[in-house]
Amino acid sequence: MSYLEWFETHANKHHRIVQKLGAQKYTKEMMIDYFLFDNMVEKEPDFCLLYATKQKCHPLKELNCYLCACPNFRFNDEGLSVEKNITCKSQCSIHSKKSGVFVYENVSHLDCSACSVPHTKAYINKHFDVEWKKIMQKCLVTSPKAENSQ
Repeated sequence: MSYLEWFETHANKHHRIVQKLGAQKYTKEMMIDYFLFDNMVEKEPDFCLLYATKQKCHPLKELNCYLCACPNFRFNDEGLSVEKNITCKSQCSIHSKKSGVFVYENVSHLDCSACSVPHTKAYINKHFDVEWKKIMQKCLVTSPKAENSQ
């Protein structure tokens, strides 16, 4: 699955959950709390593949999945850059010291598993929008040269 396919599929899953919660008159705070890992594993098992084994993607006690993916994640399935025959398809826009990279078949991918930036209630509260794609709008880089020059 490409980054873009995952992005669109996830946006749709997120939208369905938020619409359901909105219809039940959930407040912003209630929505954020709903997305706590343990609750999501129980009530929304199809939201994440890791939920089947109750495995967290980040080692946080209070992992919040509202921003599954990070607003600082940048991707382009065609590649953001090429260096030494390695195509970089994703990177961190804030260059987090906790982010890493892994290379598979000459393609480098961002490894965010050690970073907790978007998975805390405080961060989500600050960047909250019921439209996940609005929060994540800068993730898809359509012009890698423009992104790399910023």
